[in-house]
Amino acid sequence: SHQEATEKEVERILGLLQTHFKNDPDTPISFFDLVIDPNSFARTVENIFHVSFIIRDGFARLKLDDDKLPIIEPSKDNEGRENDHSAGARNQVVISLNHQEWK
Repeated sequence: SHQEATEKEVERILGLLQTHFKNDPDTPISFFDLVIDPNSFARTVENIFHVSFIIRDGFARLKLDDDKLPIIEPSKDNEGRENDHSAGARNQVVISLNHQEWK
């Protein structure tokens, strides 16, 4: 089903993120490098959709780097999942990305 496919893709992306940080915990990943598929605008939009679940569920978080560009990193083991009601635990944002910007 569509829901199962979404769950598998979310798990795949989370696995990639966790593997990167296990191998190189000091190197942040650019959010855009993670989600942008240079060959497919539709796939880029799908990737952003899937990453939104990872962030919503507290498995990863977005921060801004020194250049004020978004980076993504996995949350620490209990960070963001156990203390859902703490201030700032969950923030959602809307980004705009059109076909021309994607190119």
